[in-house]
Amino acid sequence: MHLAGGQPAIVATCEGDTISPSYWMMEDNCGRDLTADELLEILQQEEVTTDNAEMVATQAAEITENTESLTATGLETVAEILQDIASVDSADVEVTILVVDIVSNMADTSDDELQMAQEISGAVSRAVQSMEEQFVNVELLEGEPLTVTEPNVIAVVDDVEPEESQDGFSALLTVTGVDDTITTDDLRLEQGDTTKNQIVPPEASIFVPGEVVANVNTTRLFVTGFRDSSLFPFSFRNENNTGHNRTVINTDFNRIVNSRVIAASVGNRMIENLQQSVRLSFVPLIQNARNPICVFWDFDANNGTGNWSKRGCRLSNSSTDERPECECDHLTNFGILMDIYGGSAISDQVDFILEIISYVGCCMSILGLLVTILTYTFNRKLRNNKPNQILISLCCALLGLYVTFVVMITFDTERGVEEVELLPCCILAGFLQFFMVASLFWMGVEGYNMHNSLVRVFNNYTPNFLRKASLVAWGCPLLIVAITTGAARQSYAETDYCFLRFWPLIGGVLAPIGLIMIFNLVVFVRVIRRLNETFAGRKIKETEKRQSLRRFQNAICILLLMGLTWALGYLSIISPASEAVLAVFTVLNSLQGCFIFMLYCVRQPQVRRIWSNQLQCCLPESMRASSFGSTSDNTSSTFKNNAGRLLPSGRKRNAKQRNNSSSQGFRPESFEMTLPDEMRRMPNQNQGFET
Repeated sequence: MHLAGGQPAIVATCEGDTISPSYWMMEDNCGRDLTADELLEILQQEEVTTDNAEMVATQAAEITENTESLTATGLETVAEILQDIASVDSADVEVTILVVDIVSNMADTSDDELQMAQEISGAVSRAVQSMEEQFVNVELLEGEPLTVTEPNVIAVVDDVEPEESQDGFSALLTVTGVDDTITTDDLRLEQGDTTKNQIVPPEASIFVPGEVVANVNTTRLFVTGFRDSSLFPFSFRNENNTGHNRTVINTDFNRIVNSRVIAASVGNRMIENLQQSVRLSFVPLIQNARNPICVFWDFDANNGTGNWSKRGCRLSNSSTDERPECECDHLTNFGILMDIYGGSAISDQVDFILEIISYVGCCMSILGLLVTILTYTFNRKLRNNKPNQILISLCCALLGLYVTFVVMITFDTERGVEEVELLPCCILAGFLQFFMVASLFWMGVEGYNMHNSLVRVFNNYTPNFLRKASLVAWGCPLLIVAITTGAARQSYAETDYCFLRFWPLIGGVLAPIGLIMIFNLVVFVRVIRRLNETFAGRKIKETEKRQSLRRFQNAICILLLMGLTWALGYLSIISPASEAVLAVFTVLNSLQGCFIFMLYCVRQPQVRRIWSNQLQCCLPESMRASSFGSTSDNTSSTFKNNAGRLLPSGRKRNAKQRNNSSSQGFRPESFEMTLPDEMRRMPNQNQGFET
């Protein structure tokens, strides 16, 4: 091999002992390192024959592994080399394996280079066609099919007798490898229609009717599965959507090939205008997609460069957005075009900002909930109160939710990539669903207890209330998770980010949340009305105004505990959520634990006094005095008032005169403590802290 100007690129010596096969020993590599494009150009100058087809294919496979330096020009050269290999009709199995390897390597090239090569000369389509021609040429062992597996492409080639395929045949494609790669068992070829009898639905399946192989002697059958649509860069145009590449950007949605690509062919015949339709089904790669369109890859479209076409294909009556099903009257490469709405329209920058907000907010909430749980659990006066016991359980459910959510977003380091195996991902999604629903159930328990305390007043005692509440608030979410996983076990969780898919999210989370929110909203309205009735028709004094303000603040606390912020979550399901709505939803829900900490710890005087007593050994002496001054003053004032009651009447008057002369006009007997009748009747054991 020589560079331009006659300079040798590689110097090698042929070594051998006349017995074993000869080989080339590298002697010198002169000059600079050559790029993949330059090496392919040198290799193309080699005339391909039956004898050297394997050598040329081997070198091409090694060069195309360096996809970082492979450009559109190099891809065109690869396509020409593959055409040369296919044209010599080599029956060697090793050549066929190397051809599939080269095509798989092409799929790892950047989208821009693939698109450019396709638009200029249809190089990518020509490479796929050359691979299919090689499947026709390869010689199989009698009765043994050939399966070729590469990370991006898998193919099964077989010779079948017509009588063996009178009932047709089915091809089932799954992708189970690490990092979404294809493994050996991911493509199965079976006789008859077995597409609907699978326990685990395949990601792509095709049923070919028996009339396809009728009236022929021996049929060469081959089925090909592709990990994604990278080898089919397209330009899809209509009145609302123009553009090119795999993803076509639109102001309302992105139109993409949202499925694996599967192809089936019989020999080198053109199969079209079938009386019995070829049936296909797909599992969408992205679940929040809409408007499926059945398409096939037309190699002759766009002046021979190729494009997706829907000619001869239609959606079947049983098709859904969750599992599109198609019927076509011909055989070729098939896929599904779908419109992606909602979250996928958010820019990467906004997505990164929301992820940071989620991390910071969740970590703050985890810390606040831990402090709240420890404070209320290890203080007898606090934990013996029924509302506070409900609060502890609510905090535990929210703590589990936040910890699970942080683990989930930690695993999701790259969008669109399945980084966790299916089973661990489903387990993580199950814990997330359980704690999410349990936290809402405990909010419902809080609403029910508040209704008993403030509205019912009489006959509000329920034996073993907390035991019954725990059974409902922990048991019902567990039952909901079990029902959801049983009903949607094959489409329970998104393996990209380990969250529930569309219908499990609707039925297993949003529906229970909606019911609890409606219940809590009714309770909230009744509680507010009850509080307002306390002052109806009465002249409000200054002390009552302050009490009314406290009650209003308490109502805000109730509003937060009822989880009304979850209402924003429905906006992202019902319609495409804007960035502002998602930002508000993220902030409010990630900081809900902080809100509880502020309302039930920081703003509670009794909790602050407990903290001060527990931490006084760690505080400087000056801070101790300031922390406990108000408490000491109240204690000494109470002591003086009580002591005054014990003095004789004469000494009482003298003490009263001394107190009056030194108290700057303060008269204890003039201070009235009045409570509304409703509040006097409230049972003490069911009252929580005032905010």
